[in-house]
Parts: sequence; structure tokens; C-alpha cells
Amino acid sequence: MVGAVARHEYTVIGPKVSLVARMITAYPGLVSCDEVTYLRSMLPAYNFKKLPEKMMKNISNPGKMYEYLGHRRCIMFGKRHLARERNKNHLLLDREKELEAFQMAQQRCLHQKKGQAVLYEGGKGYGKSQLLAEINFLAQKEGYRVLPLKLKEADSTQCFYAVQTLMAIFFEIDTCPAYNRQECLRKQLQGMVQEPLHCLFNDLFFVKFPLSFEVSHMDDLARQKKVKACFFQVLQKAVRETPLIFLIDEAQYMDAASWEFWGTLLSSVPIIMVMTLTLPFTLCGWAQHFLQSPQAILVPISKLAATSLLRMACWELGVVSIPQELQIYLLHRCFGNPLYCEVLCQDLLSKDILLFRDLQKEEEENSKWESLSATAMKSTMYSISPATFEEDQELYVCTVKDDVNLDTVLLPPLLKEIAVNQLDQLSPEEQLLVKCAAVIGHSIHVDLLQHLLPGWDENKLLQVLRALVDMHVLRWFTQSQELPAEPILEPSSIEIIKQTKEKEKSDPGFPLRLQKELSLPQTELLEFGVPLLREAAWELWPKAQQIALHLECACFLQDLACRCGSCHGGDFVSFHRFAICPTKSSSGTSRFCSYKDTGSVLTQVITEKLQLPSPQDSFQFQTKPSRSQEVFTSEHCRTEEEFLDQVNRKLAQGSPEKDVLTTKPCHCEEILKLVLSPLTQHCLIIGETTCAFYYLLEAAAASLDLSDNYMAFFYLRKASSLLGQHSAFSFLKKHKVKICQFEEAAFCSLRSEVCFNMGQITLAKKLARQALRLLKRNFPCTWFGVLFQTFLEKYWHSWSLNQPPNNPSENKKKLAILQQQVHCLSLLWQLYNLEATASSRRFACLATLMQKNSAEEFANEAQVVSAYVALSQFSQNMGDREKWLHCEQMAIQKSSLCWFSREGLLATAQLMQALAYTKLCLGHLDFSIKLGFQAHEICRHLKKPALENLVLSVLFRSAFLKKKFDLCVHVLESQWALISQGHDVLGLACFYSACLDLLLYGKGLLCRPFGECLRFIQHYEHSCVLTSQSNVMLGVHSSLAMWFAQGSQWNLFEHHFSKARQLVKRTNASLFGSHGFVRFLECHVLMLQKMPEGLFMRIPPETHSHTLKYFKEFFSRCVTCPVYHQWVSELKASVMRYGKRESMSMTNIIGPFDTCFTRIWIEGDFPEEDISFEGNLGIQRFDRVADVKENKDEEEIQECIC
Repeated sequence: MVGAVARHEYTVIGPKVSLVARMITAYPGLVSCDEVTYLRSMLPAYNFKKLPEKMMKNISNPGKMYEYLGHRRCIMFGKRHLARERNKNHLLLDREKELEAFQMAQQRCLHQKKGQAVLYEGGKGYGKSQLLAEINFLAQKEGYRVLPLKLKEADSTQCFYAVQTLMAIFFEIDTCPAYNRQECLRKQLQGMVQEPLHCLFNDLFFVKFPLSFEVSHMDDLARQKKVKACFFQVLQKAVRETPLIFLIDEAQYMDAASWEFWGTLLSSVPIIMVMTLTLPFTLCGWAQHFLQSPQAILVPISKLAATSLLRMACWELGVVSIPQELQIYLLHRCFGNPLYCEVLCQDLLSKDILLFRDLQKEEEENSKWESLSATAMKSTMYSISPATFEEDQELYVCTVKDDVNLDTVLLPPLLKEIAVNQLDQLSPEEQLLVKCAAVIGHSIHVDLLQHLLPGWDENKLLQVLRALVDMHVLRWFTQSQELPAEPILEPSSIEIIKQTKEKEKSDPGFPLRLQKELSLPQTELLEFGVPLLREAAWELWPKAQQIALHLECACFLQDLACRCGSCHGGDFVSFHRFAICPTKSSSGTSRFCSYKDTGSVLTQVITEKLQLPSPQDSFQFQTKPSRSQEVFTSEHCRTEEEFLDQVNRKLAQGSPEKDVLTTKPCHCEEILKLVLSPLTQHCLIIGETTCAFYYLLEAAAASLDLSDNYMAFFYLRKASSLLGQHSAFSFLKKHKVKICQFEEAAFCSLRSEVCFNMGQITLAKKLARQALRLLKRNFPCTWFGVLFQTFLEKYWHSWSLNQPPNNPSENKKKLAILQQQVHCLSLLWQLYNLEATASSRRFACLATLMQKNSAEEFANEAQVVSAYVALSQFSQNMGDREKWLHCEQMAIQKSSLCWFSREGLLATAQLMQALAYTKLCLGHLDFSIKLGFQAHEICRHLKKPALENLVLSVLFRSAFLKKKFDLCVHVLESQWALISQGHDVLGLACFYSACLDLLLYGKGLLCRPFGECLRFIQHYEHSCVLTSQSNVMLGVHSSLAMWFAQGSQWNLFEHHFSKARQLVKRTNASLFGSHGFVRFLECHVLMLQKMPEGLFMRIPPETHSHTLKYFKEFFSRCVTCPVYHQWVSELKASVMRYGKRESMSMTNIIGPFDTCFTRIWIEGDFPEEDISFEGNLGIQRFDRVADVKENKDEEEIQECIC
């Protein structure tokens, strides 16, 4: 009702009215309608005609338009068509079982000489029509005559309509002009049906054959029987010439007379019928009888697996990969329904939400954080391999625009109408519960649901929940339901189960049993079981009520947003809440952050995992150890043997209360998904941007802790959009969100780590320096500044540690700052360590020194141990043997207190990995394997994928050098299971490098074929992640060159050897660098052997003296990796022998693939202990431990595997 106060008028307004007005202008003189009206009319398709698309004012996406033709213009028979046409560019996904059922029906029809029927049942949008289109294509390809038909709901009221239409198609009179129909039918019936009987088809096919004397004396029943007999006769004769297949889409709309006819036909005529049934449906008696016949088989169509659905989405969007947040968006809304996926992808394209990037454009380092979206996509695995596309086809990846929140994107009209119709089938109480659950999110906790419905008692809530679970609207959450790998049958719509409700009314003890059943701790989480229902229910809330409910959810979850109990609570950004308390409690956020939970069951259950940090005890400087710690640490470990014995004692403790590894596993991943991620959405919707920024930083830190770099980038990108556009002048930069200096530093630190993982080295350095500057700990930019800062760190810092601590009120904030300083400095030395220049080495050395000093100031033993381990690793990489072993010894001595916290346990695992690495470098392989297994056991408990992957890499290299191929395969299988789900390009490069090592010695077929390894390298070698990892890529290209040399493919050998030669000067003395150098030397010796034969066109001639320079460089650089020294010495000796016998043919000296590396391997001459180098290195302290460990049986290693 609109108008002035004195005069009101009733009118209709809204988007639909505007659309109608534009349609009248665009299509004058026509009865037109939109797609929604067309689908809801339930009229046959031939009553409509699709209209051309036209631009309409103020309407961006009007959709498809149709002209209504009316019943007068409709043709006499249904059209021969299917709802979908086969798309030759898109393969049929996850329908192998369904196609197998059709092929088995073909075989039975051929052998039994009887008709066969295959009926596919499934929900709307499950791809039944697309399956029929595929069967149509396959059958025609095999020489079958296929007669397709799609039915509508209106067809079910017309008697014998399906048979009439299909036989008209069979006689080919459905498309001929009306004046020629009779003559066409007469030609088809000639020779098969007697001419006096032609008049039987007058009413059926709208013809006018003369009425014969025989037919005139038949009653209606006799005429019907005779018509059926004629059809049987015609089809029987036709099948002898060409096999027939009838395809009927939407067969639930078939009339009873047609069901009866097809049932009789199958028992006498060998034809194949393929039908589809859309759930839910109610069939007549003849249809049920048809389904129970031995010739019919009912095949349920399952939903698409998650991987297949994402592949379909890539096809619809025309890309090879989609971002992870878009994957979650589609999986949560589609539930494996192909139609929903198609409509949602088209909706995203029409709303201009996505950005498309050229995949083939060479990836470059970016200097700005804002332009990293495409790089983040390229640093992950592809959903569709580019190998499946044509060579000349352009390849793209897509990203979501920064200012778009996918959770608040409205449903397309078609899908919203489907979901609202399902919601209308529920009772008012059930609708209210579903709408409240929709506000919570995709995962719903019962206690949070009870919090939003304070007027409901527990019994009422549980009863309504039970009803919704029985109707499959909700389902109990299990880990396996999150991303199913196999097709799973799912209900397509809501079905009210009357038997369940009647049972509830008749059973007085039902509520009590229901309460016991639903109150189990393991079943407190639910999720939606029907697609689109959550999104449609959320959109139905008025804006004010929607914000109020999101505020309640945010207040309920805020106290649970911390690490799990096994991690001893605390923030994911260490001491985050203590560093920003003044800002967080400002007036802008007081109404949200001042809320205190009243002690719900959810708080009681989860806080056992989320032990909240204690301001008085947990975060103070560690000045006095506890009594138990004093007893345990009274004897410090001085050698790695004592350290290993201590670890073995802890791992072998029999008491579950004392055993560290029998405590509850880490639940931080669940906290991220069920608390932090929803909390950020709640804060964004209610407009609390400061709190949203806080929890986005927490979510990013949690993602990095779980080695999910892309999701960390996703959360940080959201945080960047909250801050606003970056200004070129720092004094003009004004954030839209008020944040403190510590949060800005943490934001820079997290972005630096993400950039480091993406291979954006320059930007990562810039952000790490910026974070340190905000934390009042500058890092120099010049060599003079490095010298001056090094002097200060060595002398002034030791004096400053003796100063008395600050007042207690400042301690917590200082802890937060120190933790961030340690993290930034750790990143900096790793970043500079990737470059082999002298300048970078000085910067990295200073960063490790500053990290050690900050850790000591932190007064945290775990941090100190981690700092010494990092310093030890850096020294080994730089070839500084004395500092390497000294820092490792210091880490062992500082490790006494590391078993009393999860952080300490992580430091212990890092130290054990470093010891395993050391033993491998020194040649103590059996000892390295045992240390590696123990470190791997701790890493699995801690759920640290990055560290676990590093441990497995050391384990593989030790087992490989010991020729334990079964153990190598076992390690690689574990490594693949770890990295294949994490989209870790660097981890995959290390994995395929290991596979190439096995392939070179004839064992690689146990893991991965060579073609897969080569395709991965070709797709990712130019990514920033791998271009920054010279050590790994040197080994990869050298191994590829050796492989091609084995097959005498010298052009490819030359290509990869040239790349390896460019990388060799950029490597260091690390394990990967030394291994790659050895591989390169093998290639160089092989090239020297083949040089006289003139095989190389692009490589300049090499002399043996030039080759010997590489050997000299290896021994001077890789002094801290003596495990390869004897091998390289053998290679060097072969080159020197060649120099003395240049006149001899090199083929007589050594074969093309019989390098010293291979020969030593085959003959078994590799030394178990390389004692000759230990005297020079000054590492006699390793002898005692190694002798004890190396003499033990190898059966202990097999026990470790078990």
C-alpha cells in the first residue's frame, strides 16, 4: 500500500515487477516469461520457445526468457529430445558404476533375447539427464537406434501418452508436416501391418485411414489389444534389423497404461529401456509391478565426490584451479549436486566476483602484498592438470576479489526457491531451529544452539533435533563427512517421516531415551544434511535480528578462541591478548568483548581442551623452576648419547599419566574450523572490525601452525581489506581499523612467513624488517651496520641480561614482543640462507645471533633450544664445522626442561631431527635412522606437518644410502600422505627428487613413474617457490640429466645439465645442496667422457682440468657433509685417470651410466663409518655413541617401523 496519508492505493512493487516492465519493452506483442516461471509452470517444453537474450535497463542478469506458445500451437506429439546435450569437452564424472549397469543390461539382452530395463533414481540436479545423454552417445556409436523422450508432469494425465509419442518417433511421423503424416505412416506400416488395420491408428496418430469392416466390428477393448499387438509385431521385426534403445527422462510422470505396455513388451521383445526417476516420487501400481519384474534393475545415482565436483567447477569457470575458499564455498552449498555447482558457478560469473589470471605467464617476484593473489594460487596444486588441456589452449586460474565475503553472497533465484520450498515443508518449531542453526554456521554445536533458544528446555530441543536428523535436514558431524573421497548417497529434499513422529507420540519413554542418546560428548556437533538450506534460512532473517544473533554467537565463542588443552592454551599469536588489551577494550568493542559466558556445557567440554592461560602463572618469566623440574634437571645432558637415553626413558614410561605421548592429541585444527573461522565471520557481519582483525590474525597464525599456507594468506588478505588501501607515503596511511603497534608488527610478521612459503623472498625480507622495526629491534641494511650490530649483540647484550627485570605489569607485553622478535629473526636468517653470496651470509649470521640473544632474554628453555638448533643448522649450511658442533652441544645441554610443555616437546623434536641430520652428514646412517624414527613419532603426536616432512626427508636419505629400499618406499608413502593434501609445492619437489633417486637405481617404480615426476617439474620449475630453492632444484635437474643420459637422449641431457650448471654456484653445504652437487659432478664426468663423440651442441667444450676445479670447490664448500666425500673422491680419481689417458676411448674406461656413484652403490663399497674425516673435524665425541648404536641388530629398525 503506497501513497499519501489522505489517499492510499494498492500496488505491486519489487524486482519482479521491474523485470516484467523491461520484458514488455524488450519483447513487444509476445507472451513472455522468465526461467523461474517456465520451470514452475510444469507445462510441456513444447508449449514454450526460448527467446534471444537482450539488454535490459537496470537489470544486470535477467536470465533466460521464453515465449509461451499456448495449447493451440502445440504439436500433436512430444518432442524427441533430452533435457541435456552431451558436452564433448566435459567428461562424465563419477558415473562408472551407472554406465556399467547399462553395459550389463546390453549383454543380458543379447544373451537372453529378452528386453532389459535400467532405471536410474536420484534427486533433482544429480546428473540423470547428462547420464542419458552419455548413454545416447555410446549407444549410437555402437550402432543402436536410440529413441529419446523427456516427460513433464502434465503428461501423466494423458492415457498412453508415452507409448504414443515414442511410437510416433519410431515411425518418424513426429517431425513431418501434418498433411504428409498419413502417407509417411502408411509407408512405415507397409509389409508389417495389414492395410485393413491401418485405421486402428487414426485416433492415436491423428490420421484418417478408411475404416475397414474388420475394425468396425471391434469394441474399444478389442481395438486397444489389437493396437498393442501391432506394436509388438512392428518392434519385433525392427529389432531383428537394428537393436533398439528407448530413453525416457523423468519417467515418474509416465501414465499407468504406458507402464503396463512396457512391462508386457519387455517379456517378448529384446529391446533396452533406460529411464530416470527423480526423488521423491509416488508410482502407480503398474509402475511398481514394472520395477519388480526380473528384467528391470533400479540403480541409485550417488552425489559427486568432492574432487569430481571441484573438477566440474573448474570446467564451468574455464580454469585449471580454484582457490581454497571457493572450494569450501562450493562444497558447503552443493553437497555433490552437479546442477547446483553449475548454477552457482554461473552466478559467480554474472556477479563479477572472480578475477582470472593467466597461468602461462611467467611467475615473477612481487614487491607488493596486494598483488600476491595469483602467485598464491600458482604456489598450490592444480585441480585439473594442465596436461589434460590442448597445447595451444590458454590456461587460467581464478581468485576471489579481496572485498568479497563468500559467506554472505546471496543464492541465485532458482536455487533459493528450491531451498525455501524445502524449508516450508517443516513445522514452525523446526523452521525456527533451522534458522538459528543457519546463523551459527555450517557446523552447529548443541550448546550454542541452546544459547540462541533460551526459551526452549533441553528435552524440547533434543526432540526437535531428533526429528530434523530423521528427516536428514541435519546430521551428526563426523570427520569423514567433511570432504568425502567417494560418492555417497544423500537425500535430495526433505521427507517428513510420519512413522517416526507416531512412534514419538505412542512411546512415553521416548524423551528420556532421546536425551541419553543425544547427550553423548562425541555427538555434540551437527551439520546441515540438505544443500542450500542453511544459506536460504540465513537470508530469511531481518537484518536487525540477524546482527543480534551473530553478536550472541560471537560472545559465546570468544572465550574458546585459544589453543587446545594439549598445547596448554594460549594465543596462536603468542601472548596476543596481553599486548593489545588497551585497544581491544576500547569503547568501540566493549559491548562485544565484555561478554562473559555463563558456564554452558560447551564451555565445560571444550575448555578441557582449551585450557585458558593464567595471567598470574602461565606467562611470567621463568625465574624459578618447579620442584619436579628441579629433580629432573639436576643432571644436565652433556652428550647426544645422554640426551637420547633421556628421550628413550620418557617415551618408554609405562604410566599413562606421566607419558607425554599418551596425553590428548592436538585439537587446534578443530579450534580453527569451529571457533576462530566462524568468529571472524560473526565479527565482520556485526561490524566489529577491530575484533575481526584480532581473530583474523589468530586464524592466520593457526593456519601457519598447521602448515596451511594458503588459508593463512586468505585470512591475512581479509585483514588487509579491513585496513584499507595501502598508501605510498607512510605519513598519509590511515587504517580504517584502529590497531596497536604490536598487532601491526604481528601482521607484518605473519605476512612475511606467508611470503617466504610462497617464494616471495624480497617481499618477505621487507616485511620481516618492518615487523622488527615496529618491535623496536632494528635490523641493519648495510655491511657496516651488520658489523656494528654484531659487536653490540656479542658484548652489550650479555651486559643487558644482567639488568633487573621490568615491573611485573610490563612483563606480559614484553613476552609478546620478544616472541615476535624471535620469530622474525628466525625468518630472516632462513631467507638470507637461500642466497649463497658473502653479503647474505653476513646478514644470516647476524640474524641467528640476534635470535639466540632474544631467546635467552625470553628466559624460555624451549626457545633457547630452538635458537641453538637454528644456529647449528645455519653453521652446517655455511660449512662452519666448529660452530655447527658447538651449537648442537649447547642445544643438548639446554634441553633438560623441554619435556614439561608442548613447546618444549616441539623443541626436543627439532633437536632430534638436527641430530639425525648430523649423523647422516657424518655417515652414521643406522644411528640417523633410529633418531629419525623417534623424531617422527613425536612430530606425529604434535601434528607438525612441516617438521615431520623434514624428518622424513632425512630418514629417506639415510635409508637410501644404506640401500634399504623397502624402508625408502615406506618413508615415501608416509611423505606422500603428508604433503599431497597440503598443496605444498616444495614438499612435492623434495618427494619427486627422492623418487628420481630411486628411479636411477631401478627401484623408483615402487613409488612414482618417471613421467609423473617430469610433468611436475615442468609445471612448477618456474614458480617462485622452486626458483628460490637452488639446493633442491640442483639435485632435480642433475637427476633428470642422468636419467636422459641413461636413455641416450643427449639433447634433453644437455638441457637439464645447463640448468644445473647455473644453479651450482647458488647452493650451500646443506644436505640437499651437497647431494645436488654430487649429482652434478656425476653429470660433469659423464659429459667429459662423451665430449670427444661430438654429442653436445650447446655446451662449450670442457677439459679435465676445468672439471677438477668443481671437485676442489666441492671439498672446500661441503666440508660439513663428509658422507659423500669418498664417493666424490672416486669420481675425481676417474677424471684424473682420464687426463692421463686422453688418447684412449672413454667407452673402454667407463660406461655412459657407470659412474662411480652407481658402481660404489652396486658393489656395496660405501663405508658404514667415515672415520677418516672425523679426526679432521674434531668430533671424537660422536665415536662412543656411534659405536654402540651401529653394532646393534637391524631388527630394531623394523620395530621402529611397526
